[in-house]
Amino acid sequence: MKKTLLTFLIFLTFLLTSLPFVKSEERSVTVKPKRDLSVEAKKGVDTALLNTKYHAIIIGNNNYKYIKKLNTAIADANAVDKILREKFGFKTKVLLDATRKEILDTMNDFRKKLGGDDSFLIYYAGHGEFDKTADKSYWLPVDALSDSPTEWIMADDITSNIKRIISRHILIVSDSCYSGTLTRAVSGDLSKSGEMREEFIKKMIERPSRTLMASGGNEPVSDSGGGSHSVFASSFLKALNEADKPFFTAEEIFHGRVKEIVTGKSEQVPEYNKIKNSGDKGGDFVFQVKTASLNPPIPPLIKGGEGGLEAPLPPTPVVLQGHLQVNVNAPSARIYVNGDEKGTASPGSPLNMENLSTGTASIRVEAEGYESGQRTVTIQRNQWTQEVFELKRVQVASLPPPPQITPPLKKGGEGGFNMVLIPSGEFMAGVPGSLKGMVISEFYIDKYEVTQREYEQVMGKNPSIFKGSDRPVEQVTWFEADEYCRKVGKRLPTEWEWEKAAKAGTTTTYYWGESESMADSYAWYYKNSDSKPHPVRQKKPNAYGLYDMAGNVWEWTASDYDGSGKYKTLRVGSWYDDAGSVRPSLRISSAPADRYAAGGFRCAQ
Repeated sequence: MKKTLLTFLIFLTFLLTSLPFVKSEERSVTVKPKRDLSVEAKKGVDTALLNTKYHAIIIGNNNYKYIKKLNTAIADANAVDKILREKFGFKTKVLLDATRKEILDTMNDFRKKLGGDDSFLIYYAGHGEFDKTADKSYWLPVDALSDSPTEWIMADDITSNIKRIISRHILIVSDSCYSGTLTRAVSGDLSKSGEMREEFIKKMIERPSRTLMASGGNEPVSDSGGGSHSVFASSFLKALNEADKPFFTAEEIFHGRVKEIVTGKSEQVPEYNKIKNSGDKGGDFVFQVKTASLNPPIPPLIKGGEGGLEAPLPPTPVVLQGHLQVNVNAPSARIYVNGDEKGTASPGSPLNMENLSTGTASIRVEAEGYESGQRTVTIQRNQWTQEVFELKRVQVASLPPPPQITPPLKKGGEGGFNMVLIPSGEFMAGVPGSLKGMVISEFYIDKYEVTQREYEQVMGKNPSIFKGSDRPVEQVTWFEADEYCRKVGKRLPTEWEWEKAAKAGTTTTYYWGESESMADSYAWYYKNSDSKPHPVRQKKPNAYGLYDMAGNVWEWTASDYDGSGKYKTLRVGSWYDDAGSVRPSLRISSAPADRYAAGGFRCAQ
């Protein structure tokens, strides 16, 4: 699937599909040998120029309504937003699954408020289209049709908007391919040092710039390859994160890190160019770490006896911190940690608390109409701990008592033991090479995906396209899956509970090891599925005895995808996807009202 960034970015062509959350094709990235990433400010650089204000619009489109969905664009956009704000002090506006009007209106709003000394960055991750006949490239908003350009955004419109912005520096970072006809090559020499470099940096800051960093040319680019990010986004984030000097140019991180990594891991070749006819005067975008200063203050000193001896203050003691996520089954539940109210949580919208003191902590949850819950948890250093509270409704005398929660089924004959106990403790979340410890309390989870027979018995209907009593139910919305689980006295698992259950104590790419060739034994996916889901429990289970934790159908979880409340997270991959999409660490998003022929669920308790 191609993506072509307009104006300076170029887009990828894609196919219509009725399975929008299915993994789409890729967006690429390349990486180069390591070079000096920074440009230190010296006396030859004008301090006023370096104290510029930084602004950014960050666009990530995953959930296209009429064309194939992407997997990583929203995660990429959120990660870029985080590092630009926290490390470089940007004021940002994030647009997720944005329409044409939202994108153009936001650009116009920024145009009105940006000053002449400001620096402005636009990050784009999403589909695009390049019309070879007309030699025009387009961004495709989330509601774009594949065969109608009515809602597309033409590159010329972006260039026109840039011309009207008075900011000194504008950088477009596009995780898509782009048209070479829109740009001209950069010819900067990055080998300068000493006074020559100081003069070079000074000129880059003083002269206006309009530049594009794109993940590829007109070739398809990867939507994966960087863990939970595309290979390009991963390399861009890595370059920004590892920058260890206060000032550096966009061209430096591109040639020093991004280009080499992307080209080394994919078929695409990223490019860094000037945007033609946009007002570029030969400068470059200069990043400034927000704590950086041309004249850093002298550390405070303390007197040390006669003669005025002085010694530096002792270092600040290290504070050990960890993170906590609280999930609840009651709406607008108030969360208290050690007696202090931290915020609220609702079903599917957990409260995430970062940088809490490590050690034991008392967690209390209160919600109107429910009995309160309290327990003691252990918060571990640099780890996420997840807790799930299932509060009981307060019984009112005038009302009939609520249905009793069904306890996990005991081991018996066939069908008499359909849940597995997942032990409490730490598991390694994420992909090999970037695993992070997460602590999960014990819970039960269904041994297999909810079947059409089970669903129809409880809900009185069967919405599935591929009928079969032992096949997983599909074409169910998140709301319907949540309702089913609650009717049988269970709930949807959180996405981290799901990942722990799927990995079953492993830290490899797949829960059966590293070999993709073994997927046939454990998963129904596009190579062996004959383009349809299959009855449950036909493939080998994982080490916990769980079936179809890879392939067959995607599974809804209780978790929000990005904290916006608009999307829910799905896990596992499906009969429609390739082997790369049945990795237990892969997460995708979808609106809770969406239905798919490759989407089902299982329950937890």
